Amino acid sequence: MKTEMSSFDILTIAGELQKLENARINKVYQVSPQELKIQLNVKELGKQELVIEAGKRIHLTEYPKPSPEKPSTFAMTLRKYLENAVLTEIKQVAFDRIVELTFRKAGEEFKLIGELFGKGNIILTDRNYKILAVMKPQRFKARSLVGKAAYEYPPQRLNPFEVPKDELMRIINESKSDVVRTLASPLGLGGLYAEELCLRAGVEKNKERITDEEASRLFNALVELKNLVSKEKPVIIFEGNVAADVVPFKLRIYEGKRMQEFDSFNKAVDEYFTKYEIERVEGLRNVEFEKEISRFEARLEEQVRVLEKYRKIEKEYKQLGNLIYANFGSIENILTALSNARKTHSWNEIAEKIEEGKERIPEAKLIKKILPGEGILVLELNGSKVRLDIKKNAAQNANFYYEKSKKAGAKIAGVEESIGDTEAKIRGLRERGREAIALKEKKPEKRKARKKEWYEKFRWFFSSDGFLMLGGRDAATNETLVKKHMQSNDIFVHADIHGAPAVVIKTEGKETPEATVQEAFDFAASYSKAWKHNIFGLDVYWVTPGQVSKTAEHGEYVVKGAFVIRGKKNFGKGRVEIAVGVKFDDIIKVVGGPTSAVEKQAKYFVRILPGRAKSREIAEKIKSRLLEKASEEDREKIRGIALEEIQELLPGGGSEVREQAS
Repeated sequence: MKTEMSSFDILTIAGELQKLENARINKVYQVSPQELKIQLNVKELGKQELVIEAGKRIHLTEYPKPSPEKPSTFAMTLRKYLENAVLTEIKQVAFDRIVELTFRKAGEEFKLIGELFGKGNIILTDRNYKILAVMKPQRFKARSLVGKAAYEYPPQRLNPFEVPKDELMRIINESKSDVVRTLASPLGLGGLYAEELCLRAGVEKNKERITDEEASRLFNALVELKNLVSKEKPVIIFEGNVAADVVPFKLRIYEGKRMQEFDSFNKAVDEYFTKYEIERVEGLRNVEFEKEISRFEARLEEQVRVLEKYRKIEKEYKQLGNLIYANFGSIENILTALSNARKTHSWNEIAEKIEEGKERIPEAKLIKKILPGEGILVLELNGSKVRLDIKKNAAQNANFYYEKSKKAGAKIAGVEESIGDTEAKIRGLRERGREAIALKEKKPEKRKARKKEWYEKFRWFFSSDGFLMLGGRDAATNETLVKKHMQSNDIFVHADIHGAPAVVIKTEGKETPEATVQEAFDFAASYSKAWKHNIFGLDVYWVTPGQVSKTAEHGEYVVKGAFVIRGKKNFGKGRVEIAVGVKFDDIIKVVGGPTSAVEKQAKYFVRILPGRAKSREIAEKIKSRLLEKASEEDREKIRGIALEEIQELLPGGGSEVREQAS
């Protein structure tokens, strides 16, 4: 099963990824020790997620791995240099398994280099190839991949597409290997494409020398392979039901195999490696499942062993107590005699007397041993040896064994209950199967694309009474909102401070409740400059659309995004506070706005006030608080929320979380 991309695959994917040029980086995440996820905003395509896995692959994905809660040091460094940078070029280096992405930001140029061979690496350099960050610092004989060092490519092999026919023939005929091995290694085609080339050219792959005519056929077949990239559809190759390979076009070497076509190699690669990842993670789940079953079975085995031990103790000690009472008189006589004898005789003398008396005294025959150092007398009663405490009488010795039996019996009930619990857990595990095992490493899941509504280009929320509220994000959207989307029966709201957004209540001709107007006031105040200046309350007013104009008084000028208001203004107070929460419909949706509105719609929410924490930091806190409050089922969905979705809802300036999710 293929686990990494070949040079030919990278050639194909690099060509398809040209559509990313001029895309802007939104965020960079290190989702595993080997893998980066780069979020890009691409004109006409929207948000795209690019995967670069060191030593393995590069492609766009519809199955992004969850972003980690805390970014790695490497990811933080990449963000420092690349966040908001523009991708200007993406290319394969020679015909090697190396991709190089060039970015521009604030007049600076950076290179992100993915080494997709061997164990792989990802390196960030400046325009002069000075290393700024490296995923895995390494030192080799020929080069060093460490901070501040000059980046050097590994020794380059020949590019087969740049080798003339005569040179191709010379390389093969002077090689110490056969044709297929020479094409595979020195010319860098790899085993699969080397065999395909021989097959298409009709050249015996095990030959050590070729003719001029065979060299021509190989050369033409090589050109044909390169041209097929843009002519044929890529496919995934199956062995039975298992995906075994993914190739840019149908290879003759795979004739007769089941294949699945795709519109682009990127989609084929994404699907293939996603299935590989799912199978890999499921393999881990299977291992963990068997470990968990084995762990509980070992626990059950130990619990059964302990149960048998306590049952044996309960039975034996009860029998010993019964034996003492069955021989109560004899035992009492022996204990009394020993106690009296000890007053005048040593233990050795007492032992001699006992031996002398065994022929004529019945009780003496019961005594098997005396252990003076332990204060123990050992008797043989009805074939069983019974240890007695010399200092205790017969009744006290019997009670000692009954108490031991009783304690063992009490423990039996607890062990039986534990056995029942363990058996239930094993049954539950087997019934639920491998899905019962929760792994830290999640299976890739296809991103559910949510079609954005027309109003989401603005700031927006629905009031607690169901009215749509719209607010400008900047001067341009203020203009668009008022000119294109404010109707005569709507209400215009504005905070009485310079630089506040235009806010429109979309009434649809309905009477507007007082609570909705108040929420509009809070909305207008919260997204004004009052937030940045830590002002917690602000004068806000509403007017009708007919009172809003772009026509200035004589000698004055109305800047973009500002308006002239004529006539009476209806003033009120706006509270500077918002809430951010999550709403569960077909898919999870992040919502924000005045607390009273969000509280009514969101399953969980967090109150936010002006503060000092930066946008990213506060978004992380909000997500953390939402996770704290959510059920286990909902947590999985909330973990999939990108921090950018939360950041989009925050006012400009610092913030603080005021209370836990509710």
